[in-house]
Amino acid sequence: MPVRSESEIFSDLERLCGEPGYIHVFSSLVVKNTFVFYGDAITGKNFENTFGDDRLIRTELCTLLGLMLKGNLDFSRPSDDHLGEMEHRTLFLLEEMHHAMASGVRLRLEQVLEKPRPQIDFGHGETLREPVFYTGESAFSTQYRDLAPLKYEQDSAWMESQRGFTIAQAANVGRAIFELQRSRLSGLFNSLSTGMPEGFTFLPGFSFTARELIGEARESEPVIQSVLSGFSVPEGSKNNEFKALSDFNLANAQPIIRRDANTFVCFQSYSFYEALYESPFFWMNEDLSYKDTADKHRGQFGERVSAKFMSRVFDLRHVHLNARIQEESATTRGEIDVVVIFGNRAIVVQAKSKRMTIAARKGNDNAIRKDIAGSVTDSYSQALDCANWLLKPRGRLLDGTGKEIAVPELKAVYLICLVSDHYPALALQTLEFLSPTISKEIPAPFVTDVFTLDVMTEMLQTPLRLISYLDRRTRYGNSVISNHEMTVLAYHLGHNLWLDKNVDTVYLDDDVASNLNAAMAVRRDNQPGDPTPPGILTLMRGSTFEAVITQIERAPRAHLVDLGLMLLGMSGPAATRFSKAVDYVSQNAIQKGHSDFSLGDREESGITIHANNRFERDGLSRLRIHAEIKKYREKKISWFGLGIDAVSGSILYGVNLEYEWKRDKRLEEASRRFPAHLPTQVGGKMRAQKIGRNDLCPCNSGKKYKKCHGFHR
Repeated sequence: MPVRSESEIFSDLERLCGEPGYIHVFSSLVVKNTFVFYGDAITGKNFENTFGDDRLIRTELCTLLGLMLKGNLDFSRPSDDHLGEMEHRTLFLLEEMHHAMASGVRLRLEQVLEKPRPQIDFGHGETLREPVFYTGESAFSTQYRDLAPLKYEQDSAWMESQRGFTIAQAANVGRAIFELQRSRLSGLFNSLSTGMPEGFTFLPGFSFTARELIGEARESEPVIQSVLSGFSVPEGSKNNEFKALSDFNLANAQPIIRRDANTFVCFQSYSFYEALYESPFFWMNEDLSYKDTADKHRGQFGERVSAKFMSRVFDLRHVHLNARIQEESATTRGEIDVVVIFGNRAIVVQAKSKRMTIAARKGNDNAIRKDIAGSVTDSYSQALDCANWLLKPRGRLLDGTGKEIAVPELKAVYLICLVSDHYPALALQTLEFLSPTISKEIPAPFVTDVFTLDVMTEMLQTPLRLISYLDRRTRYGNSVISNHEMTVLAYHLGHNLWLDKNVDTVYLDDDVASNLNAAMAVRRDNQPGDPTPPGILTLMRGSTFEAVITQIERAPRAHLVDLGLMLLGMSGPAATRFSKAVDYVSQNAIQKGHSDFSLGDREESGITIHANNRFERDGLSRLRIHAEIKKYREKKISWFGLGIDAVSGSILYGVNLEYEWKRDKRLEEASRRFPAHLPTQVGGKMRAQKIGRNDLCPCNSGKKYKKCHGFHR
């Protein structure tokens, strides 16, 4: 069967959506495809069905609403049979549209398969249009709701004078609308438990008046009326610009329908909140006397909100907004929107407010390249230049107030290229258009949006956890592929992101994010349930492992930061073994004066843990010798040593040995003479060898064991 053109299918959909009473079909589709039903508490399982292939996505639903607006809205209810027929026809046409849009990808695939080394190129408009339209959302609806007031905080005076409300007030109205709808729609849905009543429709659940919102919104009726009018489809509008899928659709900018003089209808909270986040900027741009101010505020938003998010994780002394690199000539060498310096690591954030234009969404190759350059490529170039300077500073780094920022010797600098708006298929476009310069000190850039950074800093609220994730995510680069970075983060929260060296590429499906979706609903929307997804944040909660990580974060010395990152890279079982090892050596040291334990991780590293019941004057040197011999014996690239006070559990000192393994006669002899008297984790089991009190100490000190590491009091 030949594939029909998009325009033919679009015309059929338009005719269908214009039929009398179609709005009742649409209200049913919204409930079936956007609502999550749960019992006493919401969990990840409740979200699993939302990722099914038969589930309509929001862009499809907005298309249907936009097509309804092109006709004369008729609220009469057709017969049950006709409603069923219209719904079936809708689903058929939407599936046909998906196949038509995907034909560009199939055609390109057929062409590349004829080449010796086939590789599909998503850099062309005809192949990019489909993922741009069908890729999942960038943000949770509550993020639009909560970030919109921050985005337009500096524009409140203009909003009040020109529109009669502030964005913060509009967000309050939005909350009221959807609390009212949640109650009504739950009642309607529960009423179906005894069967479908004659003439049933979900439409009343989406309908409301301004007066009904006063109590929940806590705003005056005139303010509520102004908000509803501002986001309602203008009277007489026919959405005439919406002639194809990628055209401007009024349903996205003004998603509320006025049914009569007092009654309004809004079908999707997501659409309202996204309009709250996006539309006001375009209103301000129409005011030529305010346009430049609005542009300035828009650019500053990404910087301010990035610093706000980073300050959740790092102490304010580590986070610097609007930093300037100043050379000896006092000229500005470069600017960093936000820089974080923690121990021997730095994070450089460059934020851009460039959106993906309608021309790019339509598949215009030049527009696609221009948009990605303005949103990602340029920010990466700036970030890379600043990162190279940070590694070898030649001048001064000043914060936004002109105060100098101390730059220590850095081991790694992570680059975050941030966009402040929804950018569809951002991960895919970055993969196609960005060719980063990667080194050990500066891994691949982390390209994402403010919404992912928001959730990252919400969930990974400690410095080492955030840096650990950034380190692994950027070093894996294109080896981990997903529709959106939120999915990769969700996988990490559940399983601790780690790839075996033999794995080339991992593709993560969207349903990986189910537990994260549930946790965010609890955190941001006050739903009953667990605010923390099961995984790395719950596995070691309250353990000795977590206590050690917390101590390192309080005193971010360079070698301890590296140790912390190594520990966070451990698997769950390895982290449990580490906790038991620290407990073991501490208890043993209380009885015997000191104790040691060594274990390796699944990478090129390992650790020796030493505990004593007093601060030994030569404890650090002994720990270093032990770590050096263990590193040599295990042929690891790096090895850490951790000194613990057996009584308090506090960290006394640390050792970080990092260099390529090579044969060494001195260490060979020391290793040979160094029995495995330190309990060592091998293959999941503990092994230990005894050493006589009168034997030479294996630390190669020349003393008898009883007078060196064997002494106890």
